[in-house]
Amino acid sequence: MIIRSARREEADPIAATVIDQPLLQRYGTSRDDLAQQLAQAIDQVLVAEAANKIVGVAWFLSSGTLGLGGYLKLISVAPGCEGRGIGSALLDEVERRVREKSRHLFLLVSHFNDAAQRFYERRGYQRIGALPSLVKPEIDEILYWKNLPV
Repeated sequence: MIIRSARREEADPIAATVIDQPLLQRYGTSRDDLAQQLAQAIDQVLVAEAANKIVGVAWFLSSGTLGLGGYLKLISVAPGCEGRGIGSALLDEVERRVREKSRHLFLLVSHFNDAAQRFYERRGYQRIGALPSLVKPEIDEILYWKNLPV
């Protein structure tokens, strides 16, 4: 598996790979909208590739969040590819790239996504607090932060 920067022509294939994730469905994300958003932000998108197939994606901002650090907007692994270290490899590369500009990385996790909360906490992220109904009325977002060592 390799982690690399995404290419503009991959926006639609990336969206197709991850759109069936239950989390994206719960937020009402469409494949076309996701592909369009990824194309606009392609310089901030990483893919995990195995056997010439995209198996995961991470979309991040390297700086600007709260005036202090980077922000992980999306990390997703293709259905059926979970548990293979793909998410960890993507997060490692996001942290490395953000660390070039900042010492901080922020992210949001849905209040009901216990597995993601455990994943980030194992990775050293601290739960900061809840943002009630930030994106959707029935979903609270949990803000996480990690100080990235130099």
